[in-house]
Amino acid sequence: MRILISNDDGAFNPALWAMVEAIKDLGDVIVCAPDRDRSGVGAGLTLNDPLRAKLINSPVAGVEAWAVEGTPGDAVILGLKQLSPEPVDLVLCGMNPGNNVGADLTVSGTIGAALQGYLNGVATAAISVALLADADDPVIGAAVHDLAKSMLGHVTTLGLDEPKPFVNVNFPKVSDGPYKGAIVAAPSKRTPGASDEVETEIRGVRTIYWIKRPPSALNAASQSDPDTDVWAMRNSWVSLTPLDGGLTTISPKGFANEAVTALNRSVMDNAGKQTEQSAG
Repeated sequence: MRILISNDDGAFNPALWAMVEAIKDLGDVIVCAPDRDRSGVGAGLTLNDPLRAKLINSPVAGVEAWAVEGTPGDAVILGLKQLSPEPVDLVLCGMNPGNNVGADLTVSGTIGAALQGYLNGVATAAISVALLADADDPVIGAAVHDLAKSMLGHVTTLGLDEPKPFVNVNFPKVSDGPYKGAIVAAPSKRTPGASDEVETEIRGVRTIYWIKRPPSALNAASQSDPDTDVWAMRNSWVSLTPLDGGLTTISPKGFANEAVTALNRSVMDNAGKQTEQSAG
């Protein structure tokens, strides 16, 4: 099996390589990611300018790695269509430091990269953690491994024309306490009336503009609704959100439930490790 890993924080981000370490035993791994931080660009693609890709030194032996002068979506498409010598069975995007939840998924470069994998017919997961340091947590590593293993197993049961799974997975802050398990969660809604803000700064004769977006996690209703990803983050549950229109409907295997079962089992089996780490 062949796995493509990308992100929106750049090919040198340590959280990306933490994910490589977590899943490298599942198949041949190739990394294809932006050459710099491209957070917040959503699913943007470079269509009117040429793209460049550079082979970089990989910190993980046996893993080929490319840095792309483009968006996260560009990196995934190049990886799938040009840089991978063999067809890809699974795309993993992340681990993103900072949870991708709620209505703001539309601007996430991590989700944008994952979308290109899904649109090109490949099973895809976007993975986010609360903090950069959390990417090295052994419970998260084991859960990402087991989720990827579950997805690869599921793909082998599908026909060529059957839809592949596309899921968004968020891990709560490790320091808030041991995880309680994993649930299927809906994206929370933005607070009504919470519009974007623009700050300005005068530099010489020029005016500089800064866009400030209130986080969707401020939605009070979402914080109290146990069906949402924000509630899950605030209550130490790992959340899995199907992003392809409803995996439990279109997949004959009910993959959303299958995947969250794999996550839940992995989290609960390794909960002791997280407790010990938090205590230490």
